Amino acid sequence: MDVAEDFAGVAVVQASLVDTAEIRRDVSVHANPMTFADRAESGVQLLSRWAGILAFVGAVAAIAYLIF
Repeated sequence: MDVAEDFAGVAVVQASLVDTAEIRRDVSVHANPMTFADRAESGVQLLSRWAGILAFVGAVAAIAYLIF
């Protein structure tokens, strides 16, 4: 069997726009309330962002203190 014959059947079949269209639904705000774990995770993310910044500033300040 020829490779061109294998791909010929595949090339003819194409998905229509209706098949590939994305369906969007309006979801109400209360459909998926935040759980305790979600709220805790957002708090931890906020603290970890500031902790990284404060650690960097602290390291730069310590180096500047030692140099000057």
